[in-house]
Amino acid sequence: MGIIEITLGLLLAVALVGAIGKWLPVPLPLLQVGAGVALSYLPPFGALSVPPEVFFLLFIPPLLFAEAWVIPKRDLIGVLRPVLLLAFGLVLFTVLAVGYLLHWLLPELPLAAAFALGAVVSPTDAVAVSAVTGKLRIPARVTMIVNGESLINDASGLVAFKFATAAVVTGVFSWHEAALQFFALSGGGFLLGLAVAWTIGRLRAHLARFCIDDPTIQTVISVLTPYAAYLASEALGLGSILAVVAAGLYAGVDDSRHLDAPTRTHAWEVWRMLTYAFNGLVFILLGVQLHSVIAGIPQTSAFGLALLALSVAAVVIALRIMWVFPAAYLPIWLFRRIREREGTRDPREVFLVGWAGIRGSVTLAAALSIPLVTASGAPFPFRELIILLAASVIVITLVVNGLTLPWVIRWLRFRGDGTAEREERAARLATAQAAAAAIRQELPRLTKPAERDYAKALIDEYELRIQHDSANAERRHQVEAVRDTERRLRLAALRAERDELMQLRESDVINDEVLRIIQSDLDHVESLVAGSGRRAT
Repeated sequence: MGIIEITLGLLLAVALVGAIGKWLPVPLPLLQVGAGVALSYLPPFGALSVPPEVFFLLFIPPLLFAEAWVIPKRDLIGVLRPVLLLAFGLVLFTVLAVGYLLHWLLPELPLAAAFALGAVVSPTDAVAVSAVTGKLRIPARVTMIVNGESLINDASGLVAFKFATAAVVTGVFSWHEAALQFFALSGGGFLLGLAVAWTIGRLRAHLARFCIDDPTIQTVISVLTPYAAYLASEALGLGSILAVVAAGLYAGVDDSRHLDAPTRTHAWEVWRMLTYAFNGLVFILLGVQLHSVIAGIPQTSAFGLALLALSVAAVVIALRIMWVFPAAYLPIWLFRRIREREGTRDPREVFLVGWAGIRGSVTLAAALSIPLVTASGAPFPFRELIILLAASVIVITLVVNGLTLPWVIRWLRFRGDGTAEREERAARLATAQAAAAAIRQELPRLTKPAERDYAKALIDEYELRIQHDSANAERRHQVEAVRDTERRLRLAALRAERDELMQLRESDVINDEVLRIIQSDLDHVESLVAGSGRRAT
């Protein structure tokens, strides 16, 4: 079986496991790892090996870019202090603690290689956390801290990982030079990423100005943006990870301002599909490669491996709990300005942030990107063991933290603070008022009775929206009950239109082109009707 057939098989597995995950109360990444293990028993997949540099280049840029693209920028700035403490302080703490612990347990393992494992397991995974907490109500601040930390600690952890692996490969390492290079290369990479995203944004704007605003062309350029930032920073020897993050942050703001509605819709659907497929492929590849990784570790008992893996995972979980409480309370106790600005922190929220440290796709992508050989041509020391321990940390945090996180949220009696709902309702109220006011301004210019009737009907529709969004909870529920009936009737009417359209096609009254044109119109209307239903719920 060739690489094309294997790739198609992996994508099919991603789709099938995703479908199964809709019916099972198990985190999707855990199911994907299990599917990968099952696939590894099939000969074509068991021998699968992805070159490290290809794996890192293929998966890391789009995953990081997508996270940075969608993260709320205002909310990220609001929690930047705790996010930076976690993304840099906790990452460094984890790298040092895990590195020295592993070197103490396995003295034959070079310290730099042990630090590489610490760097690999330091980034958390927002996708895995959101897969668990997506339907649970938790405070918006906790969600933002966890997501923001995951975005930035991907960058800091991977930069630390590159320094550690470079030390193993070259045999040379200096803390002083590493610190200087870290800040110089990271800052340079961040600025370069902004520059690349700005340049591509201007290119897309010029294309649109010359009437080349086709959503497909614009989306292809969007997909290429993270790779452009990554490759440009690699060519200049700068921090490629932060370059991708910076490009994603800039593109998230720029796209929302300058892209038209069809392009935004098309880009969003394409990116959602890509990130889903790439995350699924990463976790399935984790399961697929577990067999070969374990087989590559010589003269080690299964019990010893399991004990070592459990020890590393337990330390990673404990280090996070140990870090979050001092990081949350010491700045408040020591600095009056922080205390006055942020107030006190609920210990339940602090613990939840500590318990939400699930590892995922970035950890695995980094582990699998470890070089095969050093500069001298010798095999990278304990490469298979490092990958196995990284994979074990992913699986154990998915099982221990991921499966228990919903229970912990209920045990701590979180109800959610309703911040997102209040902001959404206020925005809908403001936009409806603006729309009604704009139509009222146009009324004096309308001379035909039909035009005036239509304008008044539009005003009435917006007035209903204003009443709904400004009403209390009980009144909103009453209005929503009426809207549910209206929505059900409209969907029934659309189904009747579709049935009649298919009858016309089957009886050769219309051809396929006419069918597609009218189907597209019906799809658009149905998406609006169904979308309003999802927002209401």
